[in-house]
This record gives sequence, structure tokens and C-alpha cells, in this order.
Amino acid sequence: MKVLRTCLRVQAGRFYSKAVEAGSQPLFLNPHEWKGLPADQIFELHNLRKEYLGDKYNPSDEERNAILSTITALAKNTPELDYTYEIDNFQERFMNNTPMNKRGLPQKRSNTYVIEKGETPHQKRRIEQLARVSAYEMPLLAKFRQSYEPKPASETPLKLTYNTDFSNESNKFNRQVTLNVNINDLGLSDKQQHKFILLAGNKYNFDTTTLRLKTDQFSEAAQNARWLVDTFNKLLAEAKDLSKEDFADIPLDRRHMKLLKTKYEPQFPEAWKRPQDAPVVKHNVVNRLVELVKEKKDDQYVSGLSP
Repeated sequence: MKVLRTCLRVQAGRFYSKAVEAGSQPLFLNPHEWKGLPADQIFELHNLRKEYLGDKYNPSDEERNAILSTITALAKNTPELDYTYEIDNFQERFMNNTPMNKRGLPQKRSNTYVIEKGETPHQKRRIEQLARVSAYEMPLLAKFRQSYEPKPASETPLKLTYNTDFSNESNKFNRQVTLNVNINDLGLSDKQQHKFILLAGNKYNFDTTTLRLKTDQFSEAAQNARWLVDTFNKLLAEAKDLSKEDFADIPLDRRHMKLLKTKYEPQFPEAWKRPQDAPVVKHNVVNRLVELVKEKKDDQYVSGLSP
């Protein structure tokens, strides 16, 4: 048995020995040469050295340093700690003194006033970069400026109005679209305008000479806008076609305009007014003090300006 162990040690010594000059010691007897070797090889050399020396084994500093260098290789791979913005709660959440049952909980609100503690460096650099851009690069855009010339209303008579409600995207208000068009921008003749107003019915406003259509029958605003444009095109094409019927003998219906007028304000006789029954103002101390303070401040300000 001793012979077998001796053979194994000799083979291990030959295996872990470097190609050096004859007469040098095996690798497992030279701990100062273990640095930089893989972790499994270092531990195998360590076991061979303990078994070979037996009772004479005495760990050296070189051997300890070589074994300690394998900690990073044997430790669990953990991602690097990202940059955290929670400066005040860094110690409570990320340091080792946090109890295990409290790790991962939402951040603890600090009762320290942190507004005046300054900003993080990357925020300062970002603001400085924006200041450089506004000072040196934005003025260069002046050579690309062009005068705004809006297109005439006769070329773009339609006006589509969309609604946006951020609380709920699929409600009735969001998908509703309104179309407005002025009849004077359509380039119609008198007969064509007469027929157009008759076909529009109560959707036409005689005061503003505009047609107003709105719908929310489809689930998407784009579909409702497409339907409004198609409906208006059909109405306009029918109004321009005077070959079938021009409705010249039918008068315009203005009855719906009464509902668009402002509501009638009732007029009451003067004898009905009874100021003696009006409520009496009581405990007006605060308002009176405010007025006195204002008067005092005004007097002090004027006295400081007067010679």
C-alpha cells in the first residue's frame, strides 16, 4: 500500500512539475509558483502537498495567497451593481448590514430634506451639454429658417378635430371626430350653395356659414375621420350636380337656428328687489385686518419713495 501511494505521488509530481532543469522540486512542493493556475489545479496541488509532507506539513504564506486567489473563480457569478439614484437609501438597501428579511423591500422614505444636497454628476453633465448646444449649435439653425406661408382656405377647406383622453383610450370621447368646413371656401355657385344647405339640413350654421359633422360610430378615430370625409365628398358631389334637381323652389329651413341662440334671460320687475332681506355679513374681522395691513404696507412703500 505504501509503495502504491509512493508511485502515485511520484506520478503526480511528474505530472504537475514544470519543464525546468533537472534536479528541481515538483510543482506541488513550490507554492510560490501556483499563482495564476486554475482553481481546481491549485486545490489538487494543495492536497498532494499535504499528503506528501504528512506530519511535517506546515502551510506557508505563498500557499495561502494562492488558495485565496481562487475565491473569485469559485464564487457565484453575480451581476455588477448598477448605478443607483437612491443615495440616501443606499446603505439600507444594498449594504451587507441590511437584514435578509428586509432586503428587496421598497425604499424607505427619508425624512431628510434632500432638495439642496446637489445633483448627481451625470445630471450636471447633461445640463451642461444642453447649455452648450443652445449656445453654439442652435444659433446655426437660423440659416435654415423659412417664412411661414399658410395655404389658402380654398385649398384646405376641411378641418378635422380629434379628442384625446389619457385616462381611457377606448372611450366614446376619444374616438369621436368632428369635421368643420366653411361653405364660402368650397367655390360653389349660388344654386349649388342653395342645394348644399338644403342637403346639409340642421348641420349647417347660418350665422357662421359652416357645416359641422361629427361621429363616433367606429372603434377608431381614423375610421370615423375617413367616414366623415367620404360623407362630405358625397354631399359636395350631389350639391354640384344640378342636372337632376336644383331645389330652387324650396326655401331654406332656419328653424334649427333657434336652438343655437343664447338662452333667454328672464326680466324681473324692480319692485321685486328687496335689499333689506339680503344676508348680513358678520365676523368680517379677517378681511378687515387684511385691508389694514395692505394700507399700512402701501403707506410704507410710498413714504420710502417720497422725498
